[in-house]
Parts: sequence; structure tokens; C-alpha cells
Amino acid sequence: MSWWCSASNLAWSWTWRPYLGVWLFVAALVAGYLAVLARMGPRFAPEKPRATGLQLASYLTGVAVLWIASDWPIGTLGSGYLLSVHTLQYALYCLVAPPLLLLGIPQWLILGVEHAAPRLWRVLRFLANPLVALLIFNVVLLGSHTQQVIDGIRPSQLGSFAVDMAWLAGGLALWWPVIAPVPAVSRLSYPWKFGYLFISTILPTVPSAFLVFADHPLYALYELAPRVNGISAVDDQLVAGIAMKVLGDVIVWTAMIVVAIRWVRSEAEEDRMERGVSG
Repeated sequence: MSWWCSASNLAWSWTWRPYLGVWLFVAALVAGYLAVLARMGPRFAPEKPRATGLQLASYLTGVAVLWIASDWPIGTLGSGYLLSVHTLQYALYCLVAPPLLLLGIPQWLILGVEHAAPRLWRVLRFLANPLVALLIFNVVLLGSHTQQVIDGIRPSQLGSFAVDMAWLAGGLALWWPVIAPVPAVSRLSYPWKFGYLFISTILPTVPSAFLVFADHPLYALYELAPRVNGISAVDDQLVAGIAMKVLGDVIVWTAMIVVAIRWVRSEAEEDRMERGVSG
């Protein structure tokens, strides 16, 4: 039994493969979340629910997305067979799971960090700087799609795990300035959040374009991998490039629409309050 998905010279088969490390990772995320709520809730939110149903559902959905991205078959295909599925993993790890996980964090928990761990609080505030967040995300995005990483690090179990965790960290950094549940951490207004998310869609165009317009396979890992359903390495790479841009834009633009709706509602609420005061 392998502990994490990695490259293999075996011909692709739709026979299920177990990955103990993935199961332990998922279990640790769930157990850790519940343990933190149980331990810190009575101290920092004794009269409040430790987490609302929506927060709990959001966090568990985020964990489920990570499970899907890491386990068989997506994890297996993406780590050593198809670059297009590797790109799907990137989208799930960086763009889908992180906002769901962050939406599952109660406000009192972040405020509790300010009192219980001041140094961590300062780190969270630092990471909420949009320039810092974009830098981290873009370094992870570009770095994880270099030949040195994909051909040199990605093939092993430890390397594949490291790439997956880097994606998760980069995604959490990207979404933190937008979703941080405490205004003292992130002070981005709705217009700034909208612009920040738009800017985040620009740089992924670069690796996407390289994948789409290359006339030969860029990565030996996926060029030499056993073929899946007769898909050539060049066609797989083309699909990967298109998917990187399209999936990323659809996800981020959906978030931008949500921000825009909340922005309009906030403006309308302020107008109603002003009319009420003047009346």
C-alpha cells in the first residue's frame, strides 16, 4: 500500500488503489478542526455556538474536495499519468478547497488567536496583505509548473505530497485577504477585493499559454507516462493549458460575482441607513 499518490510505470487501470497517507491527512484535518473548536470554544466563545451549521458544512466540504483531489483516481492520474488531471488537482487545491476551509473558521477562533498566540496573529495579519498573498500564490503557481519541480520532485511520493501541500498553502494565502473573518486581519473593501481577485487571474495566463502553444511535450513525467485511453501527451498538454485558464477564471470570477453582489447590497444598506437618519 502506498501512502501518497505518485508516478508509476504501471499501465493505467481503473482498479482502485488505497493511499493510507491521504486517509490520515483527511482524518487529521477533521479531527484537528473539531479538537480546536472543543478546546478553544469554552474559553473564547462560551455563550456562542462553536461553529454554525454553515461553517461546519463549508469546512467539511473543503476537506472533501481535498480528499477527492488527493485520492484515487484523480490523485493517481494527476501525479503520474495525465497533465490535464494534474491541472484539475491544482484548481481543486488552490482555488476550490481553500475558500471553503476558510469559510469554516468561526470569527471567535481568529480573535482567540490574537490573545492566545500574538505571534501567529501578526503572521495572519501579514499574510492578509494583498501584495504578500499574491506573491506567495504566484510563486507557488509558477514554481510548481517548472520542469525542475514536475520532472524532478513530483514523481516521488514525498515530492508529490510537497507539491500538493504547496498548492494548498498558496491557495490559502490567495483567499485569506478576501475571506478573513475578522476585519482587524483584512481591511480590504469590496472594490479592493474585486480588483484583487481580478489581478489574481492574470499571471496564470503565462503557464497556460506555454502549455497550449507548445508543439512538443514540456514534461518528461507526462510524456513518458503510460497512456490513458489513447490520449497523446501533446493533446493532454493542450487540454491542461486550456483547463488551467478556464477553470481558474470560472472559479475566481464566480467569487468576484459574489463580492460584487455583497458590494451592491452593502451600498444599498448604507443608503437606507442614511435616509433613515436624515428622515
